[in-house]
Amino acid sequence: MKIDFVKEVEQRKEAILKDLTGLIQINSELTTFDPKRTNAPFGQGIDDALTYMLNLGKRDGFQTLNADHYAGHIEYGNQDEYVGMVGHLDVVPAGSGWTYPPYGAVIANGNMYGRGTEDDKGPTLAAYYAMKILKDLNVPLSKRIKLVIGTDEETQWRCVQYYFKHYPEQPVAGFIPDSEFPLTYGEKGILKVTVKGKTLPNALLSFDSGLRDNMVPDHAQAVLNDLSLKPKFEAYLSSHHYVGSATVNGDLLTLEIDGKSAHGSTPEEGVNAAYLLIQFFNESGLTNAFIDAVNAYLLDDPKGEKIGVDHYDEEMGGVTINAGVFKLEQNQFEIVLNPRYPNGVDADLFIKKIAMAFESLGLQVELGKHQKLLYVDPKSEMVQKLMKAYIKYSGDIDAQPQTTGGGTFARAMKNSVAFGPHFPGKPTYIHQKDEYIILDDFFMSIAIYADALLELAK
Repeated sequence: MKIDFVKEVEQRKEAILKDLTGLIQINSELTTFDPKRTNAPFGQGIDDALTYMLNLGKRDGFQTLNADHYAGHIEYGNQDEYVGMVGHLDVVPAGSGWTYPPYGAVIANGNMYGRGTEDDKGPTLAAYYAMKILKDLNVPLSKRIKLVIGTDEETQWRCVQYYFKHYPEQPVAGFIPDSEFPLTYGEKGILKVTVKGKTLPNALLSFDSGLRDNMVPDHAQAVLNDLSLKPKFEAYLSSHHYVGSATVNGDLLTLEIDGKSAHGSTPEEGVNAAYLLIQFFNESGLTNAFIDAVNAYLLDDPKGEKIGVDHYDEEMGGVTINAGVFKLEQNQFEIVLNPRYPNGVDADLFIKKIAMAFESLGLQVELGKHQKLLYVDPKSEMVQKLMKAYIKYSGDIDAQPQTTGGGTFARAMKNSVAFGPHFPGKPTYIHQKDEYIILDDFFMSIAIYADALLELAK
């Protein structure tokens, strides 16, 4: 069956944009997690986004399921085997400094701006419309198609853990619309590590930087009781051309400085604002256990060389360590790390070395989530079909499947890889201010997904 999927998308553009606008305008940042809040365990905004997507499915005649407000699915067909997709509707905090309102869904310059446009509301809606086109055309298939909708991807994946615990069936093939084209068949292992400790009283009263472990902090603030540091900090800002401020309120001095945010998988692409403040403390001779810990094992070292866990794999790249959250208050501090490791790294030894490093300083180390490394044979039939669909519409005949330091729900569901929607060579502002999706690319991704689903499910 030959279908002009580009034409089919074109005929639905107005409806697609309307549905995308409504979804982006929902603030679905995680507020708090409370399993006792049975109708919204991740907060009202996230549940509103889940309800919105499921209502689209009901409107268009799909079978839908709400998995106790943790996740949901939209399904086409009733065959035994199925082709799966998993997207997510939660977003990282918007932060500040946006050109357009982060939940305005403003269209300008051929783009739609808003938190979640590319990560991952836009791609989830693209996957939905790919499935909808097949349903509208009543294309005969041998397999069901199921879009699983997650709500907790940016933090602890409790949504998919809950969903697959209660609905454990696995697909014969699947893809995750939350990465890059042409296709990602390997993903680094990802950890969340929290380092905690105490400091003796000194001039540094508090320190705050970062919103998530998987984001490079773009702002840092410290409060001190040493007013003599004000002119030194202003000179520091001036000499390095940094953006920041020094404010006196009574006998307290508040220092603020801006860095540059980036995804936690590529900390080298950002400027960690916390490190900029620590560097100032170093130049000023200010020290305590918190500052010592950062200096000893983290400062300006995204490869893990100071800890001794650096490793480079030709296929998947190197170890990265992002320090994403720093908090010090009342002589108690914590630093939340986001380490990632490629093939060739012993995960248990990797974790042990990180723990031993900080424990050697008398600090407490807590291991949070561990998303183990993903690897699917790039020569498999599924990968080849997905690659064919991408090349058909992109014209990128030299495209090769790739690996990433990012983490997607591909490791939450068997027989799955990450597939689009970001096109090679295009700018991306995922996890940054002014996140946007290029609308022409967005529409093209729908055609690619529809073709891919047809090939996997026919």
